[in-house]
Amino acid sequence: MKFITHSDLVKQAKRWLEKAHGTKFACGVVLAEFVCTLPEIPDVIGFSAHRSIVIECKVSRADFLGDKKKSCRHRSKQLGNLRYYLVLPHVACAGDIDNGWGLLYATDKEIREVKESEYFGADSVKAAEWSILYSVVRRTKLRGLLADIQKPLAEDDMEL
Repeated sequence: MKFITHSDLVKQAKRWLEKAHGTKFACGVVLAEFVCTLPEIPDVIGFSAHRSIVIECKVSRADFLGDKKKSCRHRSKQLGNLRYYLVLPHVACAGDIDNGWGLLYATDKEIREVKESEYFGADSVKAAEWSILYSVVRRTKLRGLLADIQKPLAEDDMEL
């Protein structure tokens, strides 16, 4: 396996959520390292009609262990109905995670679920994610694209 950077993992996670048709990971809207007014900047967050998935990418054990200390990791402040760490197999194992998060392993060819995430359904998740979605729509409006996105979709675009 070639040397993998954080940016490589983020790109792989984004592509994976975008192409996960027919699975619980399928997301019609996927954002990578999206900055808005929230204190947390998730590496990848994907939205489907009924849930959201956050993926935090870690390329070293030190980075993985340090992540638990972030203030945004407290249950009441987190994004995502499903939350996962994406790591290379040598960085972490399922036993390292005790906060309800799931674990995904990345290889050259695939991403594989090692530990399933709990479902986080708190209203605080919805409120925080509302800020992200508002920011996306607002940027669309400021760029003069809001009228265009209100047009009906072609039948081929209705999948997710």
